[in-house]
Amino acid sequence: MKSLRALDVATPPTFEQYERAAATLDRIVATRPDPPRRRPFKTWILVPALAATVAVLLLVVPWGQSGRAYATWTPIPAALSPAETGLVGPACQDEMRPYSQLDLDRAQLVLAERRGEYVAMLYRHDNPESSGFCLAHNRPGSDDVDDVKTGLAGGSGPAATASGREFTEGALASFPQASITEGAAGPDIAELTIHTGGLSVRATVHNGRWVAWWPGQAVKEDGNGQWRDVPRTYDLLLTDGRVVKDAQPAR
Repeated sequence: MKSLRALDVATPPTFEQYERAAATLDRIVATRPDPPRRRPFKTWILVPALAATVAVLLLVVPWGQSGRAYATWTPIPAALSPAETGLVGPACQDEMRPYSQLDLDRAQLVLAERRGEYVAMLYRHDNPESSGFCLAHNRPGSDDVDDVKTGLAGGSGPAATASGREFTEGALASFPQASITEGAAGPDIAELTIHTGGLSVRATVHNGRWVAWWPGQAVKEDGNGQWRDVPRTYDLLLTDGRVVKDAQPAR
């Protein structure tokens, strides 16, 4: 051991250094560690400014597995099977129970879609209008449902409808790293595609409503404490085969 010590080029510590090290160790041991903290994440529920009867809500919800990459996301959605709906739906509803503005006894699941390992669901009742959003992780073929995020938008009046080739922009839920939006679609619309943030997102269109989600922020802070929409444009495929580029939502 003495021979090895002789090869050590480090200078032996002084008595003062031993004293400081011991005091530091005592202080560390005596200090209670900080309790673990869960970082809150905000969900913004935004609606068009002209929809005066619709309330703008600010909700704080847990993000779950923060930072999960949406590597399996697809721009074209797939429909859910009845078994998948029966699996993910109750998990979504459990998270929506605290929302007093959404009457789950009356609300209907009007739209559901899968994009890779994530499922989006939209629950609604129309008078008074209230929309509940859900985004949940569920691998195809798996019974596991986790990372469930929900949001709510509602108003005091009846829901807007669209006729012909018209469509409306409805509520918008912006979660960390993901956004969901929906609206009304006229009977002449077969497909609706959103272009935003370098992505093209085909919406699910059914029975007069449309919904879509994508991995990106639909709103951003402008530096003055205000939140602004990230630009979005829309293309329509009509039931007669015509394509309408840069279609404008009804006001």
